[in-house]
Amino acid sequence: YDFLVIFSNFDFKMPSDAKAFYLGIKNDTQGIGKPLFDNSSLFGSNGKLQGIIDMGNISILVIDPLDPKFEETLDILSHEKMHRWGAHVRFKDSSGNISTALLGRDSTHWSFLLDSKGSVLYGNKWQDNGNGTFTSIDANKYYSPLDLYLMGFNGRSQVPQMLLIDNPGIDPARMPEVGTTISGTPRYITIDDIIAVEGERIPGPSVSQKTFKTAFILITEPGTFTGYEIYGIENVRNGFVTRFSILTDGRGLMQVASVLKEEIA
Repeated sequence: YDFLVIFSNFDFKMPSDAKAFYLGIKNDTQGIGKPLFDNSSLFGSNGKLQGIIDMGNISILVIDPLDPKFEETLDILSHEKMHRWGAHVRFKDSSGNISTALLGRDSTHWSFLLDSKGSVLYGNKWQDNGNGTFTSIDANKYYSPLDLYLMGFNGRSQVPQMLLIDNPGIDPARMPEVGTTISGTPRYITIDDIIAVEGERIPGPSVSQKTFKTAFILITEPGTFTGYEIYGIENVRNGFVTRFSILTDGRGLMQVASVLKEEIA
């Protein structure tokens, strides 16, 4: 498997105030701001496993597709999946210095001040009001053109210049906030500014991996398994297969192997 997605039926301590977390096992992709490493052998995988997503206690997640809050569950999973590739990239600014201004919370999410086109990895989709102010009109929904470049779906020519609002008084680690209006000075960052620091993404989009085999796992305390949770996980799995395809414009495939629920005991 490329990825393992783990649920539990009990609580345990999450990092900081996270709802879920991503554990990187391997990175063999250059140009995304992450070092190359391979710890897959420590997890019983000979170079295959890329990462583990821990979704926490399934009882606090909405697993009914008919509930509007089911979207939040899929958003959390989409967010954690994106941590395989982002957000870590720096860029060369107009003075020729290396800048981390694209980054926000923990330097692993996009800056609040970046027009990330409403990326699941934070930032906002900013509307320029033409008077020195900007209003957030969307957030936490999409894989942006930059996200898709880092994932290996977009080429550099498919990443438009990105608005980065200059306002030293605003914390770049601030969480996205649709409807908020801020002031600032616009500046624009290009993919070439990023490549000037991080290098080209290798492998490129013509040969990069597009299909990812994924296992969904439930961990239970002894004697507590009821079988009901499996139906919820199946809902999340099926929903995410569709969501991943949508987020990648139909170019990405999340491959899962179904197991008959009658065979699970």
